[in-house]
Amino acid sequence: MDNVSSSILTFNELTELNLSIPDYQRPYVWELKQIKMLLKDIENTKDGALLGSIILHEIKRDGKTIYEVIDGQQRLTTIKLILMVLSEYKIVMENHNGYSNYLSNVSFFHKISQDNIKNNYEYIKNYLSNEDKAKDFLEKLENTQFIIVATTKADDAFIFFDNTNSKGKKLENYDLIKAFHLQAKQERHKDLQNANARYFESVINADKDNINKFLNQILNFTRKTIKQEHERTKWWSDDLIFDEFCKENLSGQSSCDYGIISDFANGVEFFEYFRKFYEMLKIIKQTDFYQKLNYLDGTGYLQNALCMCMVVFMDRFKSGNFDKMMRFATRIIYTNRLVGKSVRWESTMGSSEKIIRAIFVNNYESKIYESLDEIARECYAYEQEKIAENQIDGGKRKDYKELCKDYLNEEFKKYGILGHYVG
Repeated sequence: MDNVSSSILTFNELTELNLSIPDYQRPYVWELKQIKMLLKDIENTKDGALLGSIILHEIKRDGKTIYEVIDGQQRLTTIKLILMVLSEYKIVMENHNGYSNYLSNVSFFHKISQDNIKNNYEYIKNYLSNEDKAKDFLEKLENTQFIIVATTKADDAFIFFDNTNSKGKKLENYDLIKAFHLQAKQERHKDLQNANARYFESVINADKDNINKFLNQILNFTRKTIKQEHERTKWWSDDLIFDEFCKENLSGQSSCDYGIISDFANGVEFFEYFRKFYEMLKIIKQTDFYQKLNYLDGTGYLQNALCMCMVVFMDRFKSGNFDKMMRFATRIIYTNRLVGKSVRWESTMGSSEKIIRAIFVNNYESKIYESLDEIARECYAYEQEKIAENQIDGGKRKDYKELCKDYLNEEFKKYGILGHYVG
């Protein structure tokens, strides 16, 4: 690519670049494990050893050339902390004006960043505990080198973006997706960019363990189910998920709204899409009915399958009978809680596929229920057969049968839904 250059820079040359860490980057997440590795790498440096690659996006701003860090911010920030410690011994002041230009305008508003900066700084300060050790360490740091990949196009920078920093923490899918869409619109929508960055981070902080599940196991699988393009063995691989949510679409122009399977222009539209379906998911999980099922799913497959069906329904039938659909979907999906010793992914996803397709292909709500009624009757016959074969009745399976007798089958009956066979 003509707009991409690569070179090997010494540490001194690197610090002369006007480096910037964009707001859309993830927080500074390195902890002591990664700090110890980097310190050891530098200390063992001989003859200009490489400290990994740095990917930069070259831009012009106010007549100046600025290099936005796309990959490498964790190492570069840690080196900034090292220089801050070294400056206390005055030895760094003799070199290149104390490296005063290095990450001089970078700020860290995120609490995760601030906490890690404080902890890591204290560790580095104790590690470089005297002036002789600090001086020797600076000499070794100055002998290090970096592979620099720089491009004038942000899209090309993300092509080179490595999912794993050198000996560092693997980037989560939400880190990659967030960065892709925030960088795509930063010039036109700076205020909105910052607001979306804060919203996304607030969601991650509040629900970090579930965000990847939401993107991977709910939105991604639902989209591929409707489009009939998923492979069961690969549907949540990292590459496929990134490709699904980070497509180049119409050079940033808006496209038609096709609901959950919509494509989106880079940037603004993705975050509107994400917020819309994430808020739907929160509503589903807050319902009393969902809460009664919450403890009965050891693997999470049943809950994910139920949520997939419900977000499709809520999106497609905005004034539809939420309570009835919630119970119909539960009745069909939770057959898998009754019929075996454990819940199987394949059968659970197979059940959700049938429901999703029924919702998506029908333009009238009544037609959906006709289709689901047929599936429920098939489930009832299947339950009779399998429960007769398998008399083991412990754990969550037993708990679910009790819930059916005490509550669920009555709820299904209220909405004209054939209940579970419980023996």
